[in-house]
Amino acid sequence: MSTTDAFTGPLFIVGSPRSGTKLLRELLNRNPGINLCNPESHFIPYLYRSFGTDPAFFSVDLDRFFAAFDRMPFQTFSRRMGKRVMQRADFEQLRDALTWAEAFEPILRFYGDPDAPRTAIWGDKTPSYVLDLPLLSEIFPTARFIHIIRDPRDVAVSAQNAWRHNLLRSATKWARNVSVGRRDAAALEGRYMEIFYEDLLRAPEAELRRACDFLDVAYAPEMTSLIRPSENIGKAAGKRFIDAANLGRYRERLSPRAQRRIEEIVFDAARDTPYELEYATRHVPLSPLRLGVVAAMDGSRSAVRYIRKKGLLDGISINLGNRLQKRRKLP
Repeated sequence: MSTTDAFTGPLFIVGSPRSGTKLLRELLNRNPGINLCNPESHFIPYLYRSFGTDPAFFSVDLDRFFAAFDRMPFQTFSRRMGKRVMQRADFEQLRDALTWAEAFEPILRFYGDPDAPRTAIWGDKTPSYVLDLPLLSEIFPTARFIHIIRDPRDVAVSAQNAWRHNLLRSATKWARNVSVGRRDAAALEGRYMEIFYEDLLRAPEAELRRACDFLDVAYAPEMTSLIRPSENIGKAAGKRFIDAANLGRYRERLSPRAQRRIEEIVFDAARDTPYELEYATRHVPLSPLRLGVVAAMDGSRSAVRYIRKKGLLDGISINLGNRLQKRRKLP
């Protein structure tokens, strides 16, 4: 492939929360030809829907767009991480954007490694974008997507351990995310690949070489090591290495009854995955009423967690911003 045809982005890493998306981003970013932003964006679908599909307003209403962007949790997280953040003057480069892709690219590049070459693949890791593949493909017609999938029982245990989230709601979200992501991937014509978390832990070089082939970038040996821990919560917290033992934790934490209930919820979505269900024999989802109750409880826990960690004003701002960004209609 000639250098003029080389893929330079965007790349989106997607998947269910607690599935290894952060680990994968950190490993890919060890490649000098890849430069994914940090923190997670989340704002792309929200801003696109809020301002309309025609980006002509950039030339006349850039102040309003910057004000909306600056209110996003992305900016709050970036400031609290001590990162440089875009100011109104930085948005002048968006004034001549002819497409939304041209507008979003300099934003995501800004929040990547400033020392990365301009030719490096740019993009983002936002797990919930697994529900937005058609929209992202509409905005970025050449975008590529890596969907990382982890055993749903471990995902549920990890979410409970990290955030005290309900096991069965986590299983419900996993089933939805895997089903929707795989369904929508059918229209992406070679721009979508899956990595199973367990394969990444057991054979990191093989999986990362496969990812590099998908991205048309040379493999770099340093990709199997971490400069800094990819996690600050959960069993992988503080580790600067790929923990091949971080598998099957659910066997230590789940009762047979809890495991069976999770397996019943993910029964249909787990087909055509490596995960063998040990107890379930049919699909039994949570009732809408029960799901609504546990979702409200998880939402309350998240709100309290943000306020405790970020302070009252930032905590409330982040929680409300997250709720706005996550509003979407799924077919």
